[in-house]
Amino acid sequence: MKKKRRLLWIVATLVLLLGAGYGVLWLTAPRHRINEASLQLIAKGMTGEEVEAILGVPDVETILGVPDDHIRKSWVSDDAIIEIGFDERGLVVWKGYVPLPPLEESIWQKLRRWLRIN
Repeated sequence: MKKKRRLLWIVATLVLLLGAGYGVLWLTAPRHRINEASLQLIAKGMTGEEVEAILGVPDVETILGVPDDHIRKSWVSDDAIIEIGFDERGLVVWKGYVPLPPLEESIWQKLRRWLRIN
């Protein structure tokens, strides 16, 4: 009887540790959607708020006075850069996507990818 109880405690502890580890990985995963699929959802005439809703995060850089008096905003992740041009009314007039070369993955990034948490 003691062996069964001890085995049950060991299994319960392992399940708890695995669940906690998965939760930590899930909580620390990036919350942005800076990727090519999201870029395809962005259309001319959208507002900055609509673009941020699609990408999931605010822009990291705003440059005024880009050619033709446009405002250029950039969103950056480890995988890509998305740049959007806005007119004086704040509506999308152009968009661009620049894929970035892959970085060396840490063990945590690999684990997230294997568990499909990203």
